[in-house]
Amino acid sequence: VNQVAALTGPEGASVDGAGPPESAAMSVCRVGGRTRTPVTACVGSHLEVHRTDSGGLVALVHLSSDMDLHSSLGGCYSASAAPGGGACRKARDGACVRHAEEHTVNGRSHGFQDSGPHDSMQGVERRNVEGICQDDNGSQATTKCKQSKCDVSIGDTTYCSQCSMDNEYLINGECKATDSESICVSPTGGVCTSCKEGYFLHKGGCYKIATPPGSTICKTAGAAGICEVCQAGYFKNPASTSDATKQSCIACGDTTGADSNIGVANCAECTAPATSGSGGTAKCTKCTGPNYLMTATDGSTSCVTECPTGYFGHTATSGGLKTCQSCSGENAGLTPAGAGIAGCAACTYDSAKVTCTKCETGKYLRTTSDSTSCVEASGCGSGFFPKADDKAGNKCAACSTASDGGIENCTECSLLPSASRSSATLIICTKCSNNNLSPLKNECMASCPAGTYAKDKVCTPCHASCSECADDAESSCTACYPGSVLNHGSTAGKGMCIPECTGRYAENCGAGMCKAELGGSKYCSKCTAGYAPIDGVCTQVATTSRDASGCTASGGVCTTCTGDYALLSGGCYNTQALPGSAVCTAANGGQCTACANGQTPDSSGVCPACPAGCSKCSSSSICTDCLAGYYLSSSKSVKCSENSTNGSNTITGVKDCVSCKEPSSGPGPVTCYVTQTPTVDPTDPSVNKGGLSSGAIAGISVAAVVVVGGLVGFLCWWFICRGKA
Repeated sequence: VNQVAALTGPEGASVDGAGPPESAAMSVCRVGGRTRTPVTACVGSHLEVHRTDSGGLVALVHLSSDMDLHSSLGGCYSASAAPGGGACRKARDGACVRHAEEHTVNGRSHGFQDSGPHDSMQGVERRNVEGICQDDNGSQATTKCKQSKCDVSIGDTTYCSQCSMDNEYLINGECKATDSESICVSPTGGVCTSCKEGYFLHKGGCYKIATPPGSTICKTAGAAGICEVCQAGYFKNPASTSDATKQSCIACGDTTGADSNIGVANCAECTAPATSGSGGTAKCTKCTGPNYLMTATDGSTSCVTECPTGYFGHTATSGGLKTCQSCSGENAGLTPAGAGIAGCAACTYDSAKVTCTKCETGKYLRTTSDSTSCVEASGCGSGFFPKADDKAGNKCAACSTASDGGIENCTECSLLPSASRSSATLIICTKCSNNNLSPLKNECMASCPAGTYAKDKVCTPCHASCSECADDAESSCTACYPGSVLNHGSTAGKGMCIPECTGRYAENCGAGMCKAELGGSKYCSKCTAGYAPIDGVCTQVATTSRDASGCTASGGVCTTCTGDYALLSGGCYNTQALPGSAVCTAANGGQCTACANGQTPDSSGVCPACPAGCSKCSSSSICTDCLAGYYLSSSKSVKCSENSTNGSNTITGVKDCVSCKEPSSGPGPVTCYVTQTPTVDPTDPSVNKGGLSSGAIAGISVAAVVVVGGLVGFLCWWFICRGKA
């Protein structure tokens, strides 16, 4: 910034004591890139020195704010270091405003100074020493500014806009008692109404075009009393084209302005309003300091500390111009780059990259690992679904993001119909990443629920009779619902599920002795003579191929077992296969050492029983996991088709459901994975589809036989007896 200090001093002026001017005969000097004439001497790049009529020197300086043109030392010195600091305590705009010792101007002593200006200083000399405008504090005083009228800022200096005395002249921002050159034309009320040639009107005063502070405002003179071309930071007042009574230039940041023409707050550079006569606002082209230039859609401009929603702040690599750029605009020609995103309504900007955070109405924000875009609902693509949100903005949510209504571990999905969407889940999952897709397509499961098996990462229904299976064939069951037993086939571990206590599981079983319960189903606990229960089947111990059990038979039961077999309910059961593994998973010497239900076997190898329907429990009354066909409610197992009270919440069962899960929290229906309508309920074979027990059916059958027999007898009597008659 070119700043002005008009102090007199010896002709051997120096900069920080570096010696006399480089040339005393130069007629042109360049300071801060500008040419100055006429010039008596140049001192480096800091100072140009002009001789005054009184023989002193007027200096134009290009200084930092803490450097002072000190007349008594004859040069430019820093106020923060020796030797300048010994003479001046504080500098502003190239002038000392707080002195520390006596100094002279034009050979006159002004005494020891410890503060600002002194009475012997006059005019511009005084202003540059004091650096401030002085008002009259409410009492009229000659050469003083009217109270509250030190309100004209030019560069970093404040000047006056109205003199204290009505008959004084406001010239170059200062009040003068006389005006011998008739610079101020028709002064009235402490202000000038127009100015003579070489000057121009600005904020009530006449300013010389060729010298500071006027040269800071005006670049080129026009007609008498008018500035033709304003300096950068000012715009030409459209009303002053040919009228010297109008203010010629208006600061780009002057929001008061003149003749209804105003600047823009915090604007550093601008162009004049397009309109004339009726007034208008300048168009800002550069803002001050940290402010960003914001250009609205109608072309109006403003300077803001933060860009509004829909725009981002951009700082040009060259020149540092700060502007607000549209989140959705092409923004061509920016360096660094800053191309917007079509349809974007809000964004952030970093490292030459725009990241959209919200799209325009009707569009959905799609975010990938390296970019963002705004698309139609159908454009979300594989792995995403359109999520409408009027407040935060629509977006393409990942199928796997549960917090957005997705499903954890889901990689492909589709949006549920609006009527089927819950507050938590908005999609149907069609493919999982690592886990298996549930039968309901509403979760990705580590293991498939009862009645299904994993096929290509999809939980697929087993045969209706199976609770677990290898595939959907009837003979591929690997476990059965309570009330059914696995009738092993030719393939180890696989077979068909049949009602308990039927088929070979009933052969040679003592009358009424199908009492041993393992895994929710019953097996023979005592066989007829010569047989003993091995894996639930009454086997001739002396000739069986299952001698590996080590069963020692006596009275239709086993008394001891060996190997992996454990003695359970009067039989020897393999702990590594069903049905034995449903109760015991390890044995030693015929005694169980590890219970499948999580309990600890007693000293005789007996596993404590869990409540009915439980597969695991923490005590004889507290269930922790359920058998297939049951759900957990208040530490009890309840059939999937039945209701229960879980504390203060009611859980509703689902009719004909044989595979389910209780609600994760609160009341509500169970999540049912498999429903069946078999002739016989697999969880209770004594009840048929119509709800009649097998005993009732037998009774009805006998009654039917009696009725039919009676009817036949009656008919015979009728025909025979009547025939004889």
